Amino acid sequence: MSEATATHQHHPLHESRVPSWSNRAGMFGVFAVFAVGATYAGSQLLADVANVPATSVLVWILLGVALVIALGFECCNGFHDTANAVATVIYTHSMPAYIAVVWSGILISSASWHRAARSPSASSPCCPSN
Repeated sequence: MSEATATHQHHPLHESRVPSWSNRAGMFGVFAVFAVGATYAGSQLLADVANVPATSVLVWILLGVALVIALGFECCNGFHDTANAVATVIYTHSMPAYIAVVWSGILISSASWHRAARSPSASSPCCPSN
């Protein structure tokens, strides 16, 4: 028996018994739910904004405040989701811990730099605007 086979540990997640059609059906289902949700949200937003006078600035102020709160929540939630994803990868032995942490750091940093490069007027922790 070779050394590579002797040290390999069998893990139940390494073998997939899911049929290939279920991946396509799952992706279609996710897209369908997303499309229905986006259509519903868009139609409700248009219905709500239609009743507001065009000269009202309060709507835009409230919309801006709501967006800032939502984006702040998403930022904090993203950090928690990242920690959970790294912990899951380590727990399932999909990657060694040091590779999972470094990989996560590289992807998070590249996303921050990409966002800063696309929107130079917005400041970020790694790229403050002058």
